[in-house]
Amino acid sequence: MECQVTFRHMDSSDSVRSYAEEKIEKIQKLLDRRVEAKVTISLESHLHVAHIELITDGSLKIRGEHKSSDMYASLDAAVDHIMRQVKRYRSKIRSHRESTHGRELPHKVFAPAQEESKTPQIIKQETEVARTMKVEDAVMQLDLADSEFLVFTNADSEQVCVLYRLPDGQYGLIEVHHAA
Repeated sequence: MECQVTFRHMDSSDSVRSYAEEKIEKIQKLLDRRVEAKVTISLESHLHVAHIELITDGSLKIRGEHKSSDMYASLDAAVDHIMRQVKRYRSKIRSHRESTHGRELPHKVFAPAQEESKTPQIIKQETEVARTMKVEDAVMQLDLADSEFLVFTNADSEQVCVLYRLPDGQYGLIEVHHAA
């Protein structure tokens, strides 16, 4: 975990810094992946402002901000806001996994072709379900999953799609159109 704590318009405090880092660690455990956190603590008029931005290794960005008369209360409220977002994402993904509706697709694993045989050999065969979901939900699921691609059925077009992660953090989408 990488946690950067910045103080603006106020003196830095080791106790507030360590408190923020402890809170971010709890979020990282919930996400179960590498998290980069940017915490900005500032004083605006008489209010203490805690602004937290999390970026996961899958480039999922989550933000939380809160203002109050107490710095620790502001941090707690901003972290609670982020925790609610993370839990909502996780429950959406869990409901997609539990969902059985979608297209069944054959999945085969091939061994490389040997010298004597010019064709690759099938070593494993199973059926995968391309669950029905919107593209936005597929992006969210790919962000939280530890995978480079996701096969799903687009809820809008009803076409089988492959969503994949590009090296620069953007996404590619391949949509399969069936010939008539």
